[in-house]
Amino acid sequence: MSITIALAGNPNSGKTTLFNALTGSNQYVGNWPGVTVERKEARFDLKGEEATLVDLPGVYSLSPYSIEENITRHFIAQHAPDVVLNIVDATNIERNLYLTLQLMELERPVVIALNLMDELERRGIHPDCQALSRLLGAPVVPISAKKGQGFEALFEAIYQQAKHPTVAYMVRRYDESTRRALEKIVSALGGSDSHSAFDLDEHREHRDEVERDDDHSAQAQHRHIGGYEDEGDEDFAPPTTWVAVKLLEGDEEIKASAQLSEAQRGRIRAAIDAYVERGREKHPGIDSLTLMVDARYAAIEKALNESGFPRQREHETTVSDKIDRVLTHRVFAFPIFFAVLALMFALTFGWPGTALSDLVEQGVGLLSEGVSAALASAPAWIRALLVDGVLAGVGGVLVFLPQILIIFLFMSILEDSGYMSRAAFITDRLLRRFGLSGRSFIPMLMGFGCTTTAVIAARGVENERDRRMTILLTPFMSCGAKLPVYGLITAAIFPGNSALVVLSLYLLGILLMVVAGLVLRKTTFREGETPFVMELPAYRVPSVKNVARRLWDRAKDFIVRAGTIIFAMSVVVWFLQSFSPSLQMVTDPAQSMFGRLGAFIAPIFAPLGFGEWQKSVSLLSGLVAKEAVVSTMQVLYAAGSTAQLGTLLVTKFTPLSAYAYLVFILLYTPCVSAVAAIRRETGSWKYTLLSVLMQLGVAYVMALLVFQVGSLLGA
Repeated sequence: MSITIALAGNPNSGKTTLFNALTGSNQYVGNWPGVTVERKEARFDLKGEEATLVDLPGVYSLSPYSIEENITRHFIAQHAPDVVLNIVDATNIERNLYLTLQLMELERPVVIALNLMDELERRGIHPDCQALSRLLGAPVVPISAKKGQGFEALFEAIYQQAKHPTVAYMVRRYDESTRRALEKIVSALGGSDSHSAFDLDEHREHRDEVERDDDHSAQAQHRHIGGYEDEGDEDFAPPTTWVAVKLLEGDEEIKASAQLSEAQRGRIRAAIDAYVERGREKHPGIDSLTLMVDARYAAIEKALNESGFPRQREHETTVSDKIDRVLTHRVFAFPIFFAVLALMFALTFGWPGTALSDLVEQGVGLLSEGVSAALASAPAWIRALLVDGVLAGVGGVLVFLPQILIIFLFMSILEDSGYMSRAAFITDRLLRRFGLSGRSFIPMLMGFGCTTTAVIAARGVENERDRRMTILLTPFMSCGAKLPVYGLITAAIFPGNSALVVLSLYLLGILLMVVAGLVLRKTTFREGETPFVMELPAYRVPSVKNVARRLWDRAKDFIVRAGTIIFAMSVVVWFLQSFSPSLQMVTDPAQSMFGRLGAFIAPIFAPLGFGEWQKSVSLLSGLVAKEAVVSTMQVLYAAGSTAQLGTLLVTKFTPLSAYAYLVFILLYTPCVSAVAAIRRETGSWKYTLLSVLMQLGVAYVMALLVFQVGSLLGA
């Protein structure tokens, strides 16, 4: 029978690195039932047995303030994984162990993977992991996920926990006042303390281990509450002690789900009131939630002190703190951020980006010549379809693969180093001005890669108002699919200034996002703002393996996209520009179906400076995939290569009309996949239509202003 392992940990603790290291590429990616937060599962061999590793969303706690926190705690409580593999950042262990204690409160077998121990040892710090294991009542295995160290011991610990599960009742380590309150709540719930969850008798340490029952493990490991119901899953039966903890914290979800009599509610309220009253003798104004948080941190502090783990004192300054004094400085933060972006675009659209793209183009050209020669005796339409349609369209997009990879190389390095979290932190000041927090920056930043993914990522924004507003604003961020269009036009029309032109587009998108946010805040979304709390991870040297994996995934996605969507679009475009409405093959593309459609819509774009039908029709292809704008142009202009198309565009665009065209590409309606994601995530056609019309309207107005104002100024 397969062993189910739930992987849980804080964001930036190395969870993804560990998942990839344990499972390789044999992973299944989907969504959690009922939500669209990404779910990753993978099967691997665990000491000769099949094991399934479920990668839970990265969370700081199990309080149900976000969809990720709800998913994590419900999966562990409801699905009863055989083992919870909790990855802990050893360099930030005090903060990470807070989640560990909450996982233990769910009374599941836990294995703690203490990551980045190599960094501690490099600093000359050698804590006692075995002592920490004894104090926590769970196996603690030092590892380095990045270097693949400690995996054999980790596999052994997981296997032993799966076959011989032990549960540590960490609540026994809490202070006397907290234990007393929890005992009273458990008693009011009708639960049993037969497992001595609150027993601190040092002569009974064996009580840290739950009685084992292979046939009825779930019943043996959990003390259930009669009457507790979880909507959608009748098997949800959490441990009584955990429910008591949640009631003590004032967890609204648990309050609503627990079917309690009025007498039970009265006894629970009395226990909580007495707990708070005792706490206020030392800390006036404190509440039960804060007292429970303090109890966990007190237990963590005791365990770390006794096992020799260092804890950062308030007056201590780390290397990351020193770096942050510059990178998050109130004055210098934004200039540095923009300088990083400028360097990224300089390398992407200058050397080496253009040099690598030229090499790919030469390869595509040789392939086209070979195919054309091989089909010399074939019917003309077949040769035209394959060479002028498929190879021209798909090849015209593949040429820009090196530049796309350079962009994502930068983003991967910034993410792996810890700078991305700083970017979210510094932009919080800006986002807060129009009612959002820095938490919205993460999906917006993902919008530089893919709008669809970014819209889905907005599920991490817990406030519904902020989430919907984030979704509507994300399309202003220039997605990676637009890079081929930028690369083509800037190389042809703005040689030597491509990087500056593209940077100006990205900054324009960000500026208009801010303006749109202000408008939405004053009109559609008028509710108040929410606070932003985010842990800044320590700066680290990016992992070559992690960066390479992300680049490979991006390259694979792009090639698959080119081989499917762009291939199909190239065939469709070739057909529409080769045949008339009566399905007669034409020699003049203007007489084709596409030509006649273009002639109809071209006057709409004439005031924007690009009223030629080929340019207008190409924008329609971009509604399916933005990369298709390039492939469509290459087919419509009958250009044999991207270089030929670029030379031709010099005669079709002026610098002013070209920039207006790029502005329209930047801002107009995202692809159909992104629109579908907006509809799914907002659950509203109203907001979907608002997004489509807003992007289209802003794109038209801005392109019109660029061209008309520029014309008046003589540009």
